[in-house]
Amino acid sequence: MDKIEKAKNDLLAATTELAFASREKGMRAAELVIANKELLFQNQEKEKRAAELVIANRELAYQNLEKEIRAKELTAANKKLHVQNEEMEKRAAELVIANTELAYQNTEKENRAAELAIANKELIFQNEEKGKREVERIKITTDLIQRNRDLEQFTFIISHNLRAPTANIMGYAENIQDVLTTPEERTELLKGLSRSVISLDSVIKDINTILQVKREAGERKESIHFSKLVNDVLASIGNLVDKHYVRIETNFQEADEIFSLKGYMYSIFYNLISNSIKYGNPNVPPFIQIKSKKENEKIIISFKDNGLGFDMKTKADKVFGLYKRFHTHVEGKGMGLFMVKTQVETMGGRISVKSEPGAGTEFTIEFENLTIK
Repeated sequence: MDKIEKAKNDLLAATTELAFASREKGMRAAELVIANKELLFQNQEKEKRAAELVIANRELAYQNLEKEIRAKELTAANKKLHVQNEEMEKRAAELVIANTELAYQNTEKENRAAELAIANKELIFQNEEKGKREVERIKITTDLIQRNRDLEQFTFIISHNLRAPTANIMGYAENIQDVLTTPEERTELLKGLSRSVISLDSVIKDINTILQVKREAGERKESIHFSKLVNDVLASIGNLVDKHYVRIETNFQEADEIFSLKGYMYSIFYNLISNSIKYGNPNVPPFIQIKSKKENEKIIISFKDNGLGFDMKTKADKVFGLYKRFHTHVEGKGMGLFMVKTQVETMGGRISVKSEPGAGTEFTIEFENLTIK
């Protein structure tokens, strides 16, 4: 009994063990099925990945092939670029040489241009100097010719004016020495002799006055204002201005100053203003216009009046002559305008005149621009 029970228990234990083992096997079989499925899935995945890798390898091979083709193209392009670079370097070197040559030529041209400019300036300067010298020579020649003519005229006039009183003196002296001359005749002869001596003295004084003008040319120059000069002249002849109701109009806005000989300028203004008054139209109060302006590096002064005037056709060449007078109703010797012309020309200027009978006279004086430096 105990053995049977024991056998049953052993059988039951064995059965239980076997059942457990079967369950374990079943579980392991199930696990194996699952593992096989997992393995199958993994194999499928591997196959997919292998297929993908094949595709990827093919793509990579294609890309590598493309890269090789591009590499070859790049190599060819690089070679071409290298050749082009070498050509460009050659051309650049040639351009550098050409630019250097061009720069040298430009420098040479600039040097030659500078030399030509200097030569042209020198030539212009020489031509200007020649022109100045020629103008100066012509001016000196003209001045000498004019001076010679003036000297001839002066000599002729002086000799003529000296001859008359000298001949009279000689005649009177000879007659006075005549023993047959009565006391009354001798008195008349002495009066005549005295008149001739006075006339001779007057001519000699005129000569001294004219020669003094020449000597005074070297005096010190100074600044002179035309407006003040007119006022000074009017102050000295105020009675004459008031007597004839003279009206004077001045305009020195453009040029009121000159650097010259004050004594000469005063004498010129005095003579021209007083002449305009003395030779005024008796029916009209004297009206004198005095103006100055600058023109072409010159100072031009004009004196215009409404006086008697004169005929330019018959008297133009005698206006500035010594002892020349056109209107005898006024006291004078005919020296004023001669002195004006002499003084103007001594200062390097020129004087001209325009006139018409009954319409007045205009004197125009031109000086170089003698302004203060």
